[in-house]
Amino acid sequence: MSKLLHTSHFTSLHRRRLSAFALSRSSPLVPVVPFLSPFPSITCPFSLCTSFTKYLPLLQSVHASPRIRNLSIRAFDSSSDTKNDAILDEKEKGAQCSESDIDSTESDGDNGSVRSLDEEYPTGEFKFKEFGAWKKFVVKLRMLIAFPWERIRKGSVLTMKLRGQISDQLKSRFSSGLSLPQVCENFMKAAYDPRIPGIYLHIEPLNCGWGKVEEIRRHILDFKKSGKFIVSYVPACGEKEYYLACACDALYAPPSAYFSLYGLTVQASFLGGVLEKIGVEPQVERIGKYKSAGDQLTRKSMSEENCEMLTSLLDNIYGNWLDKISLIKGKKREDIENFINEGVYQIDRLQEDGWITSIQYDDEVMTKLKEKLGVQKDKNLPTVDYRKYSKVRKWTLGLSGGRDQIAVIRASGSISRVKGPFSVPSAGIISEQFIEKIRSVRESKRYKAAIIRIDSPGGDALASDLMWREIKLLADSKPVIASMADVAASGGYYMAMAAGTIVAESLTLTGSIGVVTGKFNLGKLYEKVGFNKEIISRGKFAELTAAEQRPFRPDEAELFAKSTQNAYKQFLDKAALSRSMTVDKMEEVAQGRVWTGKDAASRGLVDAIGGISRAVAIAKQKASIPQERQVSLVELSRPSPTLPEILSGIGSSLVGVDRNLKELLHNLTSSDGIQARMDGIMFQQLEGASYASPFLTLIKDYLSSL
Repeated sequence: MSKLLHTSHFTSLHRRRLSAFALSRSSPLVPVVPFLSPFPSITCPFSLCTSFTKYLPLLQSVHASPRIRNLSIRAFDSSSDTKNDAILDEKEKGAQCSESDIDSTESDGDNGSVRSLDEEYPTGEFKFKEFGAWKKFVVKLRMLIAFPWERIRKGSVLTMKLRGQISDQLKSRFSSGLSLPQVCENFMKAAYDPRIPGIYLHIEPLNCGWGKVEEIRRHILDFKKSGKFIVSYVPACGEKEYYLACACDALYAPPSAYFSLYGLTVQASFLGGVLEKIGVEPQVERIGKYKSAGDQLTRKSMSEENCEMLTSLLDNIYGNWLDKISLIKGKKREDIENFINEGVYQIDRLQEDGWITSIQYDDEVMTKLKEKLGVQKDKNLPTVDYRKYSKVRKWTLGLSGGRDQIAVIRASGSISRVKGPFSVPSAGIISEQFIEKIRSVRESKRYKAAIIRIDSPGGDALASDLMWREIKLLADSKPVIASMADVAASGGYYMAMAAGTIVAESLTLTGSIGVVTGKFNLGKLYEKVGFNKEIISRGKFAELTAAEQRPFRPDEAELFAKSTQNAYKQFLDKAALSRSMTVDKMEEVAQGRVWTGKDAASRGLVDAIGGISRAVAIAKQKASIPQERQVSLVELSRPSPTLPEILSGIGSSLVGVDRNLKELLHNLTSSDGIQARMDGIMFQQLEGASYASPFLTLIKDYLSSL
């Protein structure tokens, strides 16, 4: 089940945000300030209103704290869909068209073809090169003197379990969960490690966006270029899991496996009727016909514009899935679609029709691998897991980078201006900390270029603007490339547009240039419960955000609308300037609409399609570094292993719940200004449908998208 959770904000916060796998509108209410976000944010001084920007850590793990780590460019997969998927086996090569053709075709938009622009940039394609005799000798020597935790038995199979959340941040040894950079780095290291003959992947339900899935898939295809084997075992499988598993040499599943290849859905829940019954009136001001930020609170059904946008996003994701699967399976797209529509769940049928390689239990797959590697039946198959292999340095394998350094600054999660009293290192993007890193890169002569890696739905609009300014100053002194992961919308896109070049995955969610703001009128609710609130004020508009017990006066409503329009104009003007467009042209693609990466590229919002390796290749090009020369990627964002971070990994433990409740209560009583963020949109498979009470499900969906 894939979810892109984006939330609305109920505090007066100027925030831009969008979340990676839940595309359902969230409607935030901000007492008097407009929002700039792909998904709505609104604030109110009442306890129902919460700043869910900081509630996001419950939904996705993101880390951003300073700690430097050198990474070789090879640690990242090749970002070009075009070339990476060319490494298919003979069956795949017989497909009617290449994935590059599919991607190029999909990138052609109504506003002109992006293919010619995309081709101006290097692809960053991963090319496996065998080490020479001398390099092999050096690697063997380094393995002899390696640290004890880097020593691995020769012939060990690398095993990795891909499931749950996958963070775009590097993680410390004490952090739980998977890190996309480290997963991709392990693929690259294993390709060159003489001790590793192949990889055995366990793939289970994933809770990440299609951007990360595409990045991992690209690394799988790159690993296959080494000539080593890679097989997958899938006990529970949906569209995302199958998208990865079918790229491997073989796909195994147990006879009791749960396969739910039934298609994708997009859902939007609406609380308008609920709030009406309890006496809560959301007063929402929005600019942009696709800016559905307040719809979840004000409407009882989906608007035509929102339906159009969500349908387009769903068609893009589903169409991409059908195209890639039909290519790699050597079948017609129509046949794939017909099979999905049959609702097949029997494992035997999946094997008969070639969707899986064989029906095997895990121990049977291990036995096959032992036979393949010549391991005696009474011996255990030597393996090394993801966590241990992540400790192996690239230097030990002869993969350390060159003298030229490129800084990598990661920005993941919701955006806030300052660190809250209950925040932990993984709480999101703190603009103060982010700006410090940007300035250190600008002032240092050691970095030839910088890559801003963004995985954010947005958040505080003021914080987004301050970071935009610093990134722009950095771009004036050295090449800056923005690389988008699952989502970079509203405030996330605000940051990216300051870079000289923007690179996104074909299914990255981006754009959402629009503004929404509002407040709750709780007068009828107060009357029902017998609560009274009186305010003594000085100043004509002093009660603009404070008086939630009554609706806006006409003059207050006028001021509210003007402030919203002003916030949108600032966003629109800067977007037009940054992308070298006229304001009118930018207005056509703005209007609060969320785009996939390939659609954004065809409309001039994105420059190239690919992952971080392509961003590195473009950074080298801009910095006049030869493409064949290795560079060192210096990670400036890495979480430190603090006690709160360790405790937060416990999940729903009392410690984790207590911390989040404190944070929630703090946000209920504070407001920081306008919010700029993207709606919550939830993409979900049918298997994820809840059988609980419809009302509780509605509330759950809404809170999860906040």
